[in-house]
Amino acid sequence: KEQIINIKVPDGTRTTVYRCGDLVDLCRGPHLPSTGRVKAFAATRHSATNWLGDTENDSLQRMYGVSFPDKKMLKEWKENQEKAKERDHRRIAM
Repeated sequence: KEQIINIKVPDGTRTTVYRCGDLVDLCRGPHLPSTGRVKAFAATRHSATNWLGDTENDSLQRMYGVSFPDKKMLKEWKENQEKAKERDHRRIAM
């Protein structure tokens, strides 16, 4: 993270971080105070790369997902995602 700050934040300017307990992150937050609040979760996509695009550097994994306070809301979200796929004009023409 120090390397990101040194590369991405110009001298004389500021950046912000999000703090949740001991975790300090460069993202916008917010983070949940406890994963116990997540009652339903779905991974939506993932990606992988090497730090700064160099294969000599560490490999990085990113997971994207959504969470809901109950399973009913997750089920409704999934149904709405399927309906949106059916209406997607980019897929209809195929």
